[in-house]
Amino acid sequence: MSIPDRMPALGLEPARLDGARHVSTELNTAQCWDLLCSHHTGRFGFSYKGRIMILPVNYLVHNTAIYFRTSPVGSIGDAVPRLTSSFQIDAARPDRSEGWSVLVSGPSSWVQEPDVLAFLRGRAMPEPWGGGERNLFVRIHAAVVTGRHVYLA
Repeated sequence: MSIPDRMPALGLEPARLDGARHVSTELNTAQCWDLLCSHHTGRFGFSYKGRIMILPVNYLVHNTAIYFRTSPVGSIGDAVPRLTSSFQIDAARPDRSEGWSVLVSGPSSWVQEPDVLAFLRGRAMPEPWGGGERNLFVRIHAAVVTGRHVYLA
Protein backbone atom coordinates (compact mmCIF):
# COMPACT_ATOMS: atom_id res chain seq x y z
CA MET A 1 0.00 0.00 0.00
CA SER A 2 1.40 3.38 -0.99
CA ILE A 3 1.70 6.38 1.32
CA PRO A 4 -1.19 8.30 -0.39
CA ASP A 5 -3.44 5.24 0.08
CA ARG A 6 -2.58 5.10 3.80
CA MET A 7 -2.97 8.84 4.49
CA PRO A 8 -6.62 8.68 5.69
CA ALA A 9 -5.78 5.81 8.06
CA LEU A 10 -2.90 7.87 9.43
CA GLY A 11 -5.18 10.83 10.07
CA LEU A 12 -3.62 12.86 7.26
CA GLU A 13 -5.51 14.68 4.56
CA PRO A 14 -4.05 14.65 1.05
CA ALA A 15 -2.91 18.10 -0.03
CA ARG A 16 -2.41 19.58 -3.46
CA LEU A 17 1.03 20.69 -4.56
CA ASP A 18 -0.12 24.31 -4.29
CA GLY A 19 -1.02 23.77 -0.61
CA ALA A 20 -4.79 23.88 -1.02
CA ARG A 21 -6.82 21.34 0.96
CA HIS A 22 -10.26 19.91 0.40
CA VAL A 23 -12.98 21.06 2.77
CA SER A 24 -16.20 19.11 3.16
CA THR A 25 -19.24 20.86 4.61
CA GLU A 26 -22.73 19.58 5.26
CA LEU A 27 -25.56 21.31 3.43
CA ASN A 28 -28.55 22.22 5.58
CA THR A 29 -32.02 20.98 4.68
CA ALA A 30 -33.05 24.26 3.01
CA GLN A 31 -29.91 24.23 0.82
CA CYS A 32 -30.64 20.62 -0.16
CA TRP A 33 -34.22 21.45 -1.19
CA ASP A 34 -33.02 24.52 -3.12
CA LEU A 35 -30.67 22.29 -5.12
CA LEU A 36 -33.35 19.63 -5.61
CA CYS A 37 -35.77 22.27 -6.91
CA SER A 38 -33.20 23.68 -9.32
CA HIS A 39 -32.55 20.41 -11.19
CA HIS A 40 -34.65 18.03 -13.25
CA THR A 41 -32.62 14.83 -13.58
CA GLY A 42 -31.49 12.61 -10.72
CA ARG A 43 -30.95 8.98 -9.82
CA PHE A 44 -33.48 6.65 -8.19
CA GLY A 45 -31.87 3.94 -6.05
CA PHE A 46 -33.65 0.80 -4.86
CA SER A 47 -33.18 -2.91 -4.32
CA TYR A 48 -34.49 -5.19 -7.08
CA LYS A 49 -34.08 -8.95 -7.32
CA GLY A 50 -31.11 -8.94 -4.97
CA ARG A 51 -29.29 -6.07 -6.69
CA ILE A 52 -28.96 -2.39 -5.93
CA MET A 53 -30.34 -0.50 -8.92
CA ILE A 54 -29.55 3.17 -9.58
CA LEU A 55 -31.39 4.57 -12.58
CA PRO A 56 -31.65 8.10 -14.02
CA VAL A 57 -35.07 9.75 -13.92
CA ASN A 58 -36.49 13.17 -14.76
CA TYR A 59 -38.30 14.52 -11.73
CA LEU A 60 -40.02 17.39 -10.02
CA VAL A 61 -40.36 18.44 -6.39
CA HIS A 62 -43.70 19.13 -4.72
CA ASN A 63 -44.44 19.48 -0.99
CA THR A 64 -41.11 17.98 0.12
CA ALA A 65 -41.47 14.88 -2.03
CA ILE A 66 -39.81 13.79 -5.27
CA TYR A 67 -42.06 12.73 -8.18
CA PHE A 68 -41.21 11.05 -11.46
CA ARG A 69 -43.01 9.11 -14.19
CA THR A 70 -42.37 5.51 -15.11
CA SER A 71 -43.87 2.47 -16.78
CA PRO A 72 -45.83 -0.15 -14.82
CA VAL A 73 -43.47 -2.81 -16.21
CA GLY A 74 -39.70 -2.97 -15.81
CA SER A 75 -37.38 -2.74 -12.85
CA ILE A 76 -38.90 0.43 -11.35
CA GLY A 77 -42.49 -0.59 -12.06
CA ASP A 78 -41.91 -4.00 -10.54
CA ALA A 79 -40.09 -2.62 -7.48
CA VAL A 80 -42.49 0.10 -6.28
CA PRO A 81 -43.73 0.41 -3.55
CA ARG A 82 -40.60 0.19 -1.41
CA LEU A 83 -40.08 0.90 2.26
CA THR A 84 -36.54 2.01 1.51
CA SER A 85 -35.40 3.89 -1.56
CA SER A 86 -33.07 6.77 -2.31
CA PHE A 87 -32.82 9.65 -4.73
CA GLN A 88 -29.60 11.49 -5.49
CA ILE A 89 -28.47 14.53 -7.47
CA ASP A 90 -25.01 16.03 -7.74
CA ALA A 91 -22.73 18.29 -9.69
CA ALA A 92 -18.96 18.43 -10.04
CA ARG A 93 -16.43 20.97 -11.24
CA PRO A 94 -13.23 18.95 -11.81
CA ASP A 95 -11.42 22.08 -12.99
CA ARG A 96 -11.98 23.54 -9.51
CA SER A 97 -11.83 20.27 -7.51
CA GLU A 98 -15.32 21.10 -6.29
CA GLY A 99 -18.66 19.35 -6.13
CA TRP A 100 -21.82 18.76 -4.16
CA SER A 101 -24.31 15.95 -3.64
CA VAL A 102 -27.82 15.68 -2.17
CA LEU A 103 -29.33 12.38 -1.03
CA VAL A 104 -33.01 11.85 -0.20
CA SER A 105 -34.00 8.59 1.48
CA GLY A 106 -37.42 7.24 2.33
CA PRO A 107 -40.25 5.04 1.13
CA SER A 108 -41.48 5.18 -2.46
CA SER A 109 -45.03 4.56 -3.62
CA TRP A 110 -47.37 4.95 -6.57
CA VAL A 111 -49.28 8.23 -6.62
CA GLN A 112 -52.99 7.41 -6.49
CA GLU A 113 -54.60 10.51 -4.95
CA PRO A 114 -56.69 12.27 -7.67
CA ASP A 115 -55.77 15.78 -6.50
CA VAL A 116 -52.01 15.03 -6.53
CA LEU A 117 -52.27 13.32 -9.93
CA ALA A 118 -54.15 16.33 -11.34
CA PHE A 119 -51.45 18.65 -10.01
CA LEU A 120 -48.61 16.52 -11.45
CA ARG A 121 -50.25 16.12 -14.86
CA GLY A 122 -50.70 19.89 -15.06
CA ARG A 123 -46.99 20.57 -14.49
CA ALA A 124 -44.35 21.02 -17.14
CA MET A 125 -41.95 18.17 -16.59
CA PRO A 126 -39.10 16.85 -18.73
CA GLU A 127 -40.05 13.73 -20.67
CA PRO A 128 -38.68 10.47 -19.27
CA TRP A 129 -35.65 9.24 -21.20
CA GLY A 130 -36.85 5.64 -21.28
CA GLY A 131 -38.89 4.70 -24.32
CA GLY A 132 -42.51 3.70 -24.26
CA GLU A 133 -45.43 4.89 -22.22
CA ARG A 134 -44.49 6.42 -18.84
CA ASN A 135 -47.81 7.42 -17.34
CA LEU A 136 -47.51 6.23 -13.73
CA PHE A 137 -46.15 8.59 -11.09
CA VAL A 138 -43.85 7.48 -8.29
CA ARG A 139 -43.48 9.52 -5.09
CA ILE A 140 -40.42 9.36 -2.87
CA HIS A 141 -41.29 10.49 0.65
CA ALA A 142 -38.33 12.46 1.97
CA ALA A 143 -37.75 10.88 5.38
CA VAL A 144 -34.07 11.90 5.43
CA VAL A 145 -32.46 14.67 3.35
CA THR A 146 -28.70 15.20 3.50
CA GLY A 147 -26.14 16.99 1.40
CA ARG A 148 -22.46 17.75 1.20
CA HIS A 149 -20.31 20.35 -0.57
CA VAL A 150 -16.61 19.63 -1.18
CA TYR A 151 -14.26 22.40 -2.30
CA LEU A 152 -10.69 23.64 -2.02
CA ALA A 153 -9.79 26.00 0.78
